[in-house]
Amino acid sequence: MKVMEFLLFDIIMAGLGRLYLMGRYRQKARVSKVLAHKYEGSYSNAGRALFLNHLAILLVLLLLGFMTGILISFLK
Repeated sequence: MKVMEFLLFDIIMAGLGRLYLMGRYRQKARVSKVLAHKYEGSYSNAGRALFLNHLAILLVLLLLGFMTGILISFLK
């Protein structure tokens, strides 16, 4: 069962990475160049990097919101 979950996640991340790179660079030559140099030739790595960057931003915003809520509750 773990193998199927890993494969599904890998397929989703590869699709996300491909969409991201095609949307950002739009030329196949530039996409190939960036893919080879920055993401080790793997669309899945590009998708994971994009996913983790957005997840990190979300977590920082949540932490900031919690800290602001705590600060506001202390000031009341």
